[in-house]
Amino acid sequence: MRIKIFNTIGLTLGIVGVIFIFIWGPPQPQLKPGISIGLEDATPICKSGKTVAEYNKEVKTRRTVHEVMSRLGLIFIMIGFGFQLWGTWLPEKSIDESTPDSPDIGTNNKNAT
Repeated sequence: MRIKIFNTIGLTLGIVGVIFIFIWGPPQPQLKPGISIGLEDATPICKSGKTVAEYNKEVKTRRTVHEVMSRLGLIFIMIGFGFQLWGTWLPEKSIDESTPDSPDIGTNNKNAT
């Protein structure tokens, strides 16, 4: 029974990690060709009056959230893999043998007379 619990926890953490990585993928390098023109921090960039410094702060916050969530997804996948591995290699003696999951078919019980 314990093996099923560890495998179920591992599979659940793995799928949660995959969903996190699907939504917040790992950061990719910027490979756009060309040169961009830099603006001063106090330069307004839209009609609302938002400056370059305010925009940069918003982008930095979004990037931090993105990196944290993608790393959290990878951690969930690794922990889930660990639970599955642990459940697979768990010693047979730790299983509660008083309530077997399925009866032994084809075994000869010589003491049952």
